[in-house]
Amino acid sequence: MDKRKAGLVRLAIIVAAIVVAGIIWIVYTNSAHVAIVNGERISRRDFIARLEEQYGEDTLAELINETLLHQAAKKAGVEVTPEEVDKEVALLKEQIGPSYDMLIAQYGWTDEQIKDIIEMNLLVYKISTKDITIEEDALMAFFEENKSDYDEPEQVLASHILVATEEEAKEVKQELSEGADFAELAKEKSLDVATAVNGGDVGWFPRGRMTEEFEKTAFALSPGEISGPVKTEFGYHIIKVMDRKAAREASFDEVRDDIERSLKMQQSKTAQQLVSELKLDSDITITDSKYKDLGTTTPFGIKE
Repeated sequence: MDKRKAGLVRLAIIVAAIVVAGIIWIVYTNSAHVAIVNGERISRRDFIARLEEQYGEDTLAELINETLLHQAAKKAGVEVTPEEVDKEVALLKEQIGPSYDMLIAQYGWTDEQIKDIIEMNLLVYKISTKDITIEEDALMAFFEENKSDYDEPEQVLASHILVATEEEAKEVKQELSEGADFAELAKEKSLDVATAVNGGDVGWFPRGRMTEEFEKTAFALSPGEISGPVKTEFGYHIIKVMDRKAAREASFDEVRDDIERSLKMQQSKTAQQLVSELKLDSDITITDSKYKDLGTTTPFGIKE
């Protein structure tokens, strides 16, 4: 090999070594540090230590409780499926309405945290009601006594744009008459921030839910119709009705499972009650002295 080729080979080896070293350094620094402030690194070790100091005991207690519940569920032969969790989340969103996302954000929750909470609640319910049976006659009797609670009243699905003055409301109405998109105007102009982000959607509601003036106008509109300015204590509304449902009586077959669950829920234990009972028959050893206050048990619940 001539000198020129040999030099190129050595250069290639050096460049490759530098690249590899650079990759290793990037991987190392990214894993060993979580932030760099004006050149000063905040180590992952310090970050984790701070988290443990602030939340360690609560997190460990939560993990212990979850482990106990999962063990109890396995022993009882019950489980919670993702489909069941999704169904409960959908029901929760329907009950809360368009402000769901804003509400959970206000409390600093995420969808995954909500799902985790729902999963644990369902697990507690299934474990503590596994051996509870409600006779069919009792279910029917409850339905007959509480039938009006299950009947569906007349409802409308509406959106609105809330502004401060009647003049602004008339301007909004004019823009809509000229072809402006209702949802876009709501996002741009509505003072009701909870619904504005969803194009003014206030969801389905029956009579008696809204203020009198708002409700009277909404129930007088047909699907697709848009009102003129409607004054309430909150300001001036332009209301659009998208859909409506007639009142409907519920049948026993439709609500039977809901009734059974409601009656079982009355006999269900809370998560705290169930975990306390499970701890009495569990062997839990705290091996880190920092968390000795959580208590150490031996079999049959005797504290050391």
